[in-house]
This record gives sequence, C-alpha cells and structure tokens, in this order.
Amino acid sequence: MPREEGIAPRPAAACRLTRAVWWLVILVSALASACNGPTTPSSARGSSTIGEWSGITSQGMGIAFTVSPDETVTTITLGYRFGGCSGSQTFSNLNIPTAPNVICVPGPCSGAVAAYRAFNYSDGRSGNGPRTTVNGLFLPGDRAEGQASFVDYPGCGTATGVTWTVTRR
Repeated sequence: MPREEGIAPRPAAACRLTRAVWWLVILVSALASACNGPTTPSSARGSSTIGEWSGITSQGMGIAFTVSPDETVTTITLGYRFGGCSGSQTFSNLNIPTAPNVICVPGPCSGAVAAYRAFNYSDGRSGNGPRTTVNGLFLPGDRAEGQASFVDYPGCGTATGVTWTVTRR
C-alpha cells in the first residue's frame, strides 16, 4: 500500500490496545448510541462502577466484587465447579483500576472511550500451579459481564471461558 507523503508511520507504542479491547470499546460505543445514552465521562454523570456487584457464572456459581469510590476493584469472590471440584475463592486487598490504559492517537480520546470501564485480574503464574483470571466489562443499566478461567487446578484440571453476569446491588 503506498504511503501518503507527510504522514509518519504510527509508533508501536501508540498501538497499545489489543483487538479484543477495541471490540469492547466499539460495543460500549454502540450500546451508548443505541440507547441514546450520554457519551460523557462517568465522572460527569455519576459512576458506572462504584458499589457492590453480584451475580452468577455459567457454572451456576456465585461471583461478587466491590468497586471503591476511586473506581478500583478491591475484592473479588468467585465460585467454581469443574473437573469434579467445587469451591470459592476470595481475593482481597486488591487495587485493580477499572479505567483501561488507553492512548488515543491523535488525542484526546472521545467521550465513549473515556467513559469505558473494564478490569482484568490474574492470580497465580502460568505453568506454575493453579491460576485464576477474571475479566469484566461494565455495561449500561448497572450491569457487568465477563469471563473467568481456572487453569491447572490440582486434581481438577482447567476450565476456561467461564462467563459471568452481575448487577449492582
């Protein structure tokens, strides 16, 4: 493809969003537009994340988490049932931001991108014992959804792509 004169290639650092995050941003933008919702940052219209959240996973187990006034996830409780095992894990004293590290080129970011909220948590190390990951996306209407994975649980195996849906209490 020919390069246009006077336009420099984008540096690799400017392309920090993964394809999945871009799809999530597009989904949030589409939902906001479809509902004629505001596209101003959450601080201008009230937080879309702060509070207590609870719901159920696709395994029929509970999930709950807390988002503090500074919009960070501070605790996650997650139930699991797979490979003949079941139980619940609580991760506390967390400080997981709900605002992704988004760089808009050229900036500044649009209101829809600035209002976008999601989180990602991982406990354990890949290839070295059990590992749990939880990813979530906050949606309009006091809802959030995401996925969890349980990898290399002794005697149980692995369960990936466990979906979940929660509502704010």
